Amino acid sequence: MKNQPKSFIAVLSIFLTVGLSCSSSSDRSNTAELIYWTAPSVEVSRFDRAIVAEWHASHANDPLKWGTIPAGTTSEEVILTSIATGTNPDICTNIFAGFAAQLADADAIVALDTLPGFWQMAEKRKMVDNIKNNWLYKGHVYVLPIYISPEMMWYNKKMLDELGATAPPRTYGEFLELARKAFIPGKRYGLELDVSPIWWKRWFDYITLYCAASGGMNYLDVEREKAFLDNEAGLAVTEFFHRMFAEGLSPKFATSDGFAKEMFLAAIKDAGGTRIKELYPDLEYVIAPLLVPDFYPADQPVYTLAEQKGMVLFNNSIKKKQAWEFMQWYFTEEHDVLWLETTHYLPARDDLMTNAAFNDYFEQKPEMKIYAMATRHTVPLALTPQTVQIQTILNRELWQPIVYGTKTPAEAAHDANKIIERIMKSGR
Repeated sequence: MKNQPKSFIAVLSIFLTVGLSCSSSSDRSNTAELIYWTAPSVEVSRFDRAIVAEWHASHANDPLKWGTIPAGTTSEEVILTSIATGTNPDICTNIFAGFAAQLADADAIVALDTLPGFWQMAEKRKMVDNIKNNWLYKGHVYVLPIYISPEMMWYNKKMLDELGATAPPRTYGEFLELARKAFIPGKRYGLELDVSPIWWKRWFDYITLYCAASGGMNYLDVEREKAFLDNEAGLAVTEFFHRMFAEGLSPKFATSDGFAKEMFLAAIKDAGGTRIKELYPDLEYVIAPLLVPDFYPADQPVYTLAEQKGMVLFNNSIKKKQAWEFMQWYFTEEHDVLWLETTHYLPARDDLMTNAAFNDYFEQKPEMKIYAMATRHTVPLALTPQTVQIQTILNRELWQPIVYGTKTPAEAAHDANKIIERIMKSGR
């Protein structure tokens, strides 16, 4: 979902409420099939094609009508519009925490923990800890997590060797020293960053490094309606990015595959980045923990942000029994092995490093094992329906001023913190 003005969000909320109150069961009875939407991704579609074929082979009387989320400005807008018009699926994947909270507040999705056998299924799939730590919203569980995707530092190995670095840097100070040596104006830079003001981009730079700098704390306390951008960790992260842009070590323009084209010493990437070797086979890189402030204890684990997305069941479905049967059938160890091998995204399980079913894959893909190990120390996305508004403010008041040097780090952190807390307290 891209940045949207408040007026658009307000209108869409009204549209959603009206749609939920006006749609009837007859609107959804035109097909005997269970309607199932998934992420518009080549790798995910390859997996779902196999899953649907397997389901049909054993459940001929409960056919699935599978399709990817239709094209639109964003998946979230398409889903909201489909609910308002009564054309939504019964089941949908690719749902992130903040969007799930919006849907739950609008009574659009089912509290799955109220369905029979929920916790038994969660225990069998080894996701109880994940659910309790990351997915409880107002006392209920609305999403079954499918995958978890931590962020890590990537370093160009040739540059590290050229600079005489025997190991990747650990702290901001060490990185800045190395980046200054690597920097060649107009040709080579320190850290690849996205300068665009798109709200969700901040998950993968500012918020990611905040999770590391804070020792595993989120930058928001949703229950207490507090933000922490101007604490010690927040100020350290803001100052680090300010220096990167101020010294030209990160350019103020967009780059395409900049790290892969060896324009950068480093980048922040998720496990999906490992597929880059298919396009750039000569690229050599080292994967390492996230950078931390100089004050961060060397003997403490380094935390990272882990994006997760999952599956929901819509409240206006007239096939809830069949849908719940499918969802329980879907979440199995066998399907998670197939998911991992097909998509190269980590299943959202508590036993990735202890379950022998995944051993062969991790032996063949040692880079993915690094990411699996990182799931032991992760911070989830903030579970708030105000995600878009909050991160829009983070962009406007902190990120963009830091990129273009219109505020000091302290001013940017203070301004963003104050307005975000105001939004959290307003409830909209």
